[in-house]
Amino acid sequence: MKRFLASALIVGVASCFGLIGCGEESKEKTSTTVSTPGGSSTTTAEVKTQQSGSNPPPAPSTPAPGK
Repeated sequence: MKRFLASALIVGVASCFGLIGCGEESKEKTSTTVSTPGGSSTTTAEVKTQQSGSNPPPAPSTPAPGK
């Protein structure tokens, strides 16, 4: 029974360390202010930053020469 509890504890701690950082995403926040004679307005946009490996490369639009 002690081995089972020790194994369960190790697995639980290991899974917690594996999940650390998954809740945070990289985001890019940009603010643009436009001034006009009638006043000014501010637009804020927040975009999720994609990592290089998260999207597959696009398919080629034209076939390669010689094929």
